[in-house]
Amino acid sequence: MVRRVGQGPPSKRHLAAMALGAALYGAITVGGRIFAQLGFSLFEIAVTGGLFGALMLAPAIAWKAQFRIKRRDVDIFVAFGCMGAVLQIGQFLGIVLGVPVAIVALLLYTQPLWTVLLGRLWLGEPITPRKLGALALAAVGIVVLAGPTGPAAGHSTLGLAGALVAGVMLAIWIILGRVSALRGNLPITTVFGYQVSTSIGLFALWPILASLPVFAGMSRFDPGVFVTHWQAVLIYTVLVNVAPAMLVMWGMVALEASTAGMMLLLEPAAAAFLAWMMFGEAITGHVWLGGALILGSNAVLIVRRGRADSRRNS
Repeated sequence: MVRRVGQGPPSKRHLAAMALGAALYGAITVGGRIFAQLGFSLFEIAVTGGLFGALMLAPAIAWKAQFRIKRRDVDIFVAFGCMGAVLQIGQFLGIVLGVPVAIVALLLYTQPLWTVLLGRLWLGEPITPRKLGALALAAVGIVVLAGPTGPAAGHSTLGLAGALVAGVMLAIWIILGRVSALRGNLPITTVFGYQVSTSIGLFALWPILASLPVFAGMSRFDPGVFVTHWQAVLIYTVLVNVAPAMLVMWGMVALEASTAGMMLLLEPAAAAFLAWMMFGEAITGHVWLGGALILGSNAVLIVRRGRADSRRNS
């Protein structure tokens, strides 16, 4: 029997887990830039987190039967693999092509627009006034940061397009994570299933990428690069992939997909700050204003809901 989850207001622990996971996820694009500087190809960067994260969790999955993927959930993880491969390529494409880290991270966060819509269509989640208000703040923040007069202007069109496509895939990732939670899957099961299926999806996509002239030079796969830079791979896998994924998937046990999507807007704010600290990428007035609006959208969601907002469709 599937557990009933997401009933009533979420606990502070679930909100805190989601917020911490989102902040740690802010290092994903920063990690991608570091790997690019170390000589990793686009494909090698894209496959790193999922491949080594799956290998890290495999002993636990083998140890306890309750952690293993159930036959009934194969459809979820096939979908995870298809969208995860596109998500990984899309979010790192701009990084490899020289688009600033903060811009790539922020363009990924067109995702709330899609998450709220898909949460309504797929899961029947209501679009409440609170969500609309938070969504409006987030949308204005994204326009300030990524609009035609914002800091995104003048960078690689292909890289920017990749980040936007990844934003749609990220929304689907949130929806699928929520569906997995609603089916009663433990966070470790969902995280492991996503990592394995995405790695398989990436390797299935690899020959296609290598055959396309625009991607041919970015599709090298040399296992030696992971051995040479094993310390960076280990830190990235643990702190930027496995840990935040577990926190986010646990948070989704109690949070609606649209709410989770909004709270994940902490990620680009964290990415912008880390990019400034590590690479000296300027945090302009656009970034400050957009970041304030994005964080404001999270504050609207975290404030305790009234009875109308906590009501669920039966």
